[in-house]
Amino acid sequence: MRDGTASAGGEAIVFSFNGRRLTGRAGDTLAAALWRNGIRRVATTRKRHLPLGLLGASVSGNLARVDGIPNVRLDQVPLRAGAQVRAQNCWPAPGVDVTRALSLVPAPWLYGGFEHGALMPRSPRAFRLAEKVMSHLAGMADPPAPRPGQAVPGRRIEVDLLVVGGGVEGRRVANAAAAEGVRVALVTRSAAGGTACDPARAAVPLAPQVQVFPETEVFGLYRGGEIVAAAPFDTTRGGLVFVPGRVVLATGRRAMPLLVPGNHLPGVIDARAALRLALDHGVAPGRRIAVFAEDACAAAELARRLAPSGASCVHAGPRTELHRILGRSRVTGVEVGARLRCDGVIFAGDARPDPGLPFQASAAGCVQLRPGAIPPRVALAGSCAQPVAPLALPAVLEDASYVCACMDVTVGELRHHIDRGITDLEVLKRLTSCGMGPCQGFPCWETMAAVVAQLAPQAVQRVPRPSHRAPRRALTVAQAAGMEGLVAPDVRPASGPEGGYE
Repeated sequence: MRDGTASAGGEAIVFSFNGRRLTGRAGDTLAAALWRNGIRRVATTRKRHLPLGLLGASVSGNLARVDGIPNVRLDQVPLRAGAQVRAQNCWPAPGVDVTRALSLVPAPWLYGGFEHGALMPRSPRAFRLAEKVMSHLAGMADPPAPRPGQAVPGRRIEVDLLVVGGGVEGRRVANAAAAEGVRVALVTRSAAGGTACDPARAAVPLAPQVQVFPETEVFGLYRGGEIVAAAPFDTTRGGLVFVPGRVVLATGRRAMPLLVPGNHLPGVIDARAALRLALDHGVAPGRRIAVFAEDACAAAELARRLAPSGASCVHAGPRTELHRILGRSRVTGVEVGARLRCDGVIFAGDARPDPGLPFQASAAGCVQLRPGAIPPRVALAGSCAQPVAPLALPAVLEDASYVCACMDVTVGELRHHIDRGITDLEVLKRLTSCGMGPCQGFPCWETMAAVVAQLAPQAVQRVPRPSHRAPRRALTVAQAAGMEGLVAPDVRPASGPEGGYE
């Protein structure tokens, strides 16, 4: 979510969701404004159309249609007056969505999704109709409403050092370089200043010499870091092409989702999203919440920070205590030995760095990219550079636990294939589509690899990561078109075994 200084007392802003008139506050993102109005769900899973939580671990849970544009990330777009937000992939309408009947279908019937060629009709007309129905059921949004458009001009920026990440370590690196007279640019997904959610960041102000590009995300590293491309969340602003002498990735880590039944439900959110709701927007992440972290002390501290928002903590403990999240359409409780009633589950801990940008910096090849050594011009800093411990999973893996909620992949589906001797991660990815949604393979690939290692330890192998190709985040066609001509094409022969050109 966007960093801001909004509180419950900010200026009222009127918008709509599925035709219903709502009121948010100045500084809210669309996700925060919906949460403020008690809305926890805007999307569903791909196959069975089960409810996906807004601000949860799944990127798809934050996608909706905004002013006619599909697949807008509500946690990154600021609220504006008159915004029209609608749920996607509903038929015939969000209020009367018959596709939700798929939630009654036994999960094994839809393993692999809808891509079963033997079930498709042979008649060309019937095939086209079936293809349209299947693509809609599988989560393909309707195209945007026709409108005149033109390219949004981009910018080419040459710097000595580009820092990616605006946390404490990124700021420290940028300030140290600026003090030596180096031309420094810093790209961060947050606003430039710190907030109540992240007081440590506010304690490290950026030097005035540092060029700051807030609310912007790097989506690609090319030619070993010689070219770095980024796009602002505000799609009316053009893309950015950096030509840096050096690149420092200080992108931090992200808490891994809880691998228990019910982990997809609306009301399950990570600690960072919960803190931003509570401290930056003045919105409680729930009336009665259960908090889980690395240990009981960390969970209790997180609950203490959330308390001023009005959230009452019914349980705070280590992640290992959680057995199940209860509810059908939203969180109604947790099972931690005993059953406790709550309407929110907040999780932290077992954090991992996003491998996308380091992969792009080091990868070589044409068709199948393979990671190699990170080039000298690119360095990792802070927590993303630290070694990562093996992912801790429950001793008993429940089939209903979601590994990849975006693509509707459960432990049960992976077990189904593993029991048939399929343990190659790349093959499992293609059979299940795990990690092939808007999450770009993180954190789903890490979870899938850990599940396979636990269910089939004899088959553990060193498997290359999937290709984290650019762009690693969404950008509009207008933004992409505006970057034409900013970089000369590279026609060097590819170094991979497939040949071709990079």
